[in-house]
Amino acid sequence: MRDTRVMRSLSRPLRALLVGAVAAAIALAVAPRLEGLENRTVDERYDIRGAQGPPRGVAVVGIDEDSFARLQLQWPFPRSVHARAIRNLLRAGARVVAYDVQFSEPSEPREDRALLRAAADPRVVLGTEEETPRGEPLVIGLEQLRRGGGRVGDADFPVDDDGVIREVQGRIQSLPQLAVAVAGGRADRRRHRIDFAGPAATVHGLSFADVVENRFDPREVRGRIVFVGATTPVLQDIKETAASPLMPGVEVHANAAATVLRGYPLRDASELVGILLVVVGALVGPAATLPGRPNRAVVQALAAGVLGVGVVLVAAQLLFNGGWVVPVVTPAVAIVLGTIGAVAFTYATEVRARRQVRAAFERFVPREVVDEILRREGGVPRIQSRRIEATVMFCDLRGFTTLAEGLAAEQVIAVLNRYLDAVSGAVFDHGGTVVSYQGDGVMSVFGAPLERPDHAQRALDAARAVLEERLPAFNAWLAEQGLTDEPLDVGIGLNTGPVMSGNVGSDRRLEYAAVGDATNVAARLQALSRDVPQRLFVSATTWEALGAQTDGLRPFGEIALKGRREPVTVYAA
Repeated sequence: MRDTRVMRSLSRPLRALLVGAVAAAIALAVAPRLEGLENRTVDERYDIRGAQGPPRGVAVVGIDEDSFARLQLQWPFPRSVHARAIRNLLRAGARVVAYDVQFSEPSEPREDRALLRAAADPRVVLGTEEETPRGEPLVIGLEQLRRGGGRVGDADFPVDDDGVIREVQGRIQSLPQLAVAVAGGRADRRRHRIDFAGPAATVHGLSFADVVENRFDPREVRGRIVFVGATTPVLQDIKETAASPLMPGVEVHANAAATVLRGYPLRDASELVGILLVVVGALVGPAATLPGRPNRAVVQALAAGVLGVGVVLVAAQLLFNGGWVVPVVTPAVAIVLGTIGAVAFTYATEVRARRQVRAAFERFVPREVVDEILRREGGVPRIQSRRIEATVMFCDLRGFTTLAEGLAAEQVIAVLNRYLDAVSGAVFDHGGTVVSYQGDGVMSVFGAPLERPDHAQRALDAARAVLEERLPAFNAWLAEQGLTDEPLDVGIGLNTGPVMSGNVGSDRRLEYAAVGDATNVAARLQALSRDVPQRLFVSATTWEALGAQTDGLRPFGEIALKGRREPVTVYAA
């Protein structure tokens, strides 16, 4: 009996330790697949550490928008202009001039000769991303450059699978490593993490126009490795890096060279350290349950797990600040697996899946509608298909195409998202469902997928909210951002009728749809605003459904709509 009691008393800690061991094994097994996520956590550590100030020993001469304006030249610039920049930098005392501009094709002979005379100097390194069939760097006048002592470095970057630059090439002939070698520094043939000094524009920089016109202080380049290259997005040499999603390539080279000059200050911890962290992490949760009472074991394990993850994150950041990169993801996975265990993990997976369903539906359905759908369907992410009476609203933005032609890509997306958020907010506030985004248009439905007897009134209230509140606020934002002084307008069409409501798609991708003649009529009605001053158009069926709540709507007439034999009576505001 005593032996049995002992075994029973040991069974619980043994099970906990077994869970920890299994968690450690799983974490180690999936570790290679987590490399991309691990890299992202390192990227975050740059952000948390913050900018370290301009790195010593390097500088950037940027071919920026101001250079184009002041020099009054089209790209590519005449090569004599680049020659003048090289000479001015060398006369000012630049230790090395590393040129991140591709000179692979000949231009006018006089211009090429001017460039080669300036670049055939032991202190000059030209960059290229191309090679000849024989494996030689592809650059004009290679032999003449070499006779004069000039060098050519590989300006390409090692890029991770996610498209992010994190390391300096493990070759002496890479542009930053070669530039450091020419300057008398030490470089090696291994790949190392670039110790970025901060986000874009952290490296000390000058304008290319200032250098060409010799209007800069020589002290800004004296004794430095000076990288010359494009910084304007127009020339499309913008890279995604660990420290910044948008960094000019020339500044990446400068950060890499500064890293080499400092002796590669970021060092990765050994694999043994990573394995030790995983094993210890897997035992944190189970170990916390050993001294506790059964009814408190779960709380203790969860508290230990949370504390353990926090310790890993804080320690990893402190070590990163000191120059060491230790893994975070695999120890955190081990802690989570060891703490939660197989049963709790299964439960957590179900909860996570339910949250994903909710997040997917809340993109186009108000929260209370999601609650009702999940209640009706028993948590299954599917809306029952049926025919339902509803009011469809189409809202289209006027003037956006013209505005977008003068904006950068990120500005266009920001404007579009701001507008779609404004319209969607009005729809959600009045119990509607966003069915789809069609460019700068929004299709929504009221009274589906859940019936609402006052769907027409809700649709009209949402349309008025867009016109009277959301659109003015959106235009005010555009003006504040300096994007346009001309306010944009919208066209809105409302139509009431039967729609086919339900999910469409596959098991891997589902979307909600409300289709039928009612949607076609609403789309045609909003299109009327393109040619007339009115902005809101309501069909007769919606007018009748509104009853007495039609203030502000006036007869517009009978309109023949494409695809319909009978004209539609329309009211407008």
